[in-house]
Amino acid sequence: MKKFFIITFVALSAIATARSQEFKVNKSSGKLMLNLKSATVEGYNGTEIIFKSTRSESDQDPRAKGLRAINGSGYTDNTGLGVSVVENGGTVEVNQVASSNLDLEIMVPKGVVISFACHKMSDAGTVIFKNMENEIEISTDYNAIKLENVTGPATVRALYGPIDAKFSDNIKGPISIVSVYSTVDVAIPQATKANVRLSTSHGEILASSEFKIEMEKSPGSDMISYGSEVNGKLNGGGTDFKLTSEYSKIYLRVAGK
Repeated sequence: MKKFFIITFVALSAIATARSQEFKVNKSSGKLMLNLKSATVEGYNGTEIIFKSTRSESDQDPRAKGLRAINGSGYTDNTGLGVSVVENGGTVEVNQVASSNLDLEIMVPKGVVISFACHKMSDAGTVIFKNMENEIEISTDYNAIKLENVTGPATVRALYGPIDAKFSDNIKGPISIVSVYSTVDVAIPQATKANVRLSTSHGEILASSEFKIEMEKSPGSDMISYGSEVNGKLNGGGTDFKLTSEYSKIYLRVAGK
């Protein structure tokens, strides 16, 4: 175990102190795995993953000077930001060590695939992904999720939290967005070419009248089913686009309106 931590610490590109406000890892490809209560993640054209804290010096505990946070899962804060960052092969693994929300911003090169997970943390906050061309995988229990100016591919699943997503013009599928108990609110450009599947068991589906969805007919029937499931094509079809909310509403809007 000691040997493992020595190797992974050496692989990181920065040395952080307990009072640092920024931590960097040289990484422009591979995968970033985030296990955090909340964060703002933004894509950019660069070669480093940059972790920043938005907390001021006055928010820091003066008694913690010279000490590092640890937790029962075996993680140690090696960044000074309340998180453990370890590089394991082609994957950078980030785990929360401090118990409170961290006010963390993460800049990620556009060639890095991102996986975000947060489970069994009822006090989890909002997670924001913006300006991203990265492939995104998100799985949470209580987080509210916001996607701003993203292209996909994206696989997003929330248990109790709402999902709000705004996609850019250059959508790359497949897209799958699921909230079991809360709302799914998605905005896409009107000209998007997509194969859409919208479904809810106990909720409602609402779509902008500007979208002309060519409905799929049931085999052997001329009738179109509008109930709790909509399968069809936008602008002749294209990207696979699936939106699901089992117990709440689905909103499909025109981006920019």
